[in-house]
Amino acid sequence: MTAPGPLVVVFLRGGMDGLSMLRPPGDELDRIRGPLALSATAALGVGGGDGWALHPAMSRLAARAAGGHVAFVPACGHPDVDRSHFAAQFVVERCGPVDATTGFLGRALAASNGTGPLRGVSIGQPQVPAMLRGADAVIAATDLGDLALRTRFGVTVSSMSELWAHEAGPLGASATAALHALEATGALAATTARTPADALVATFRAGVGCEVGVLNSSNWDHHNEIGIADGSFATLAAELDATIETLLVGIPGATVLVLSEFGRRVAANDSGGFDHGRGGLVMVAGDRVRGGVHGDWPGLGALDAGDVRAVNDLRVVVAEVAERVLGVDADRVAPGAPATRLGIVT
Repeated sequence: MTAPGPLVVVFLRGGMDGLSMLRPPGDELDRIRGPLALSATAALGVGGGDGWALHPAMSRLAARAAGGHVAFVPACGHPDVDRSHFAAQFVVERCGPVDATTGFLGRALAASNGTGPLRGVSIGQPQVPAMLRGADAVIAATDLGDLALRTRFGVTVSSMSELWAHEAGPLGASATAALHALEATGALAATTARTPADALVATFRAGVGCEVGVLNSSNWDHHNEIGIADGSFATLAAELDATIETLLVGIPGATVLVLSEFGRRVAANDSGGFDHGRGGLVMVAGDRVRGGVHGDWPGLGALDAGDVRAVNDLRVVVAEVAERVLGVDADRVAPGAPATRLGIVT
């Protein structure tokens, strides 16, 4: 196994339209989508000369892709996913048996040797996401302010730490360490964080033993007026581009895994958007990433009931990231994953 490295998972909740993020080669997309197709002339090449091109709002990621450090896996999905947002998100986040109560990041942390007081942090929703369940020393916060440890009635971190210091054994030590971790993280976030990505950077840089981060990005459910060129999708793509850059610059040696619960249908609906589909797009970025488009591409000629066929198994990507980024046994993190590997991470 390789030495563990920081990992951040950016979950695009709502079902991101991979065909509007990464345009496949050829003119089939124009034939099917017409004016709602991502423009071939505006899209940015990702290197390799094979015709794949990225949304023009993703200029920083495109530059990293041209440098060989962004991997794209189109037509990717979990075999048990259906078109229900919540069911599909739980399947993807568990990435294990259908009755699993733990998530793939939680199992990865449980299988590693980390001992920090704050090993995993999620930003963007109040509860610990399903992918982090099963691990100790994890925390979730809706926004930046929630990272700060609030006290009332004159109670301070020092007084609480002193109280727990009288508790003999690991419980007292853990509580004291957790209090100081929250204090350090909150203080750093308060002075440096402007965005959720900044908050995650602050957590990794606070010296509290953070190994994995989760950033939850919402509003990718584009049934209506998707706005690929200058609307909602373009705005979210620009925000995602800035987020990935912030994470990679701010967290030395980080690998960023970007995924969504499913893709969207190939043809547009009557509302100028796209309904829930199957095969989506997974992206992995970082210095240890072997760039390019990985896996098989089934094309848009033979669809799965109107959807991109999910011919690339998401569990394979998760298994490879577990092995080569976190340095843990893939069988514990993504049980049941096919033994094949795509060679995404060096």
